[in-house]
Amino acid sequence: MKIIKRLLAPSEKSLWIAVLWTLLVFYLSFKTPSEIPKFDFFLADKLIHFSFYFGFVFLWYHYMCFKKRVNWKDKLNLVIIAVFIGVLIEFCQGYFTTNRQADVFDALANAIGSLCGIATASLLFKKIF
Repeated sequence: MKIIKRLLAPSEKSLWIAVLWTLLVFYLSFKTPSEIPKFDFFLADKLIHFSFYFGFVFLWYHYMCFKKRVNWKDKLNLVIIAVFIGVLIEFCQGYFTTNRQADVFDALANAIGSLCGIATASLLFKKIF
């Protein structure tokens, strides 16, 4: 358990990991689809969206734990920000790109990933710290 605590302990590195993950989400969200590796199984695209936003919320929550004690308002704000970003990206894909399209179900997968990310992070970090 000590090893897990040490590995998951929030630190200054937590910020950089969260920022890099966020940049990766933005980059892949606007990259030409033909340049992105294809996964060929049922709902693969939705699982990827879910995973991106799960990771987004989880990593930012991890960083927030380093800065202060996280309360329910912080958690709610984090999820709202993640869902807003997910919807905004879908909107931008539909209206400002020629190689991507908006999908309501992608935004839904983003929101579900965000909710699962906050729930998992809250439970995990509550037990460890």
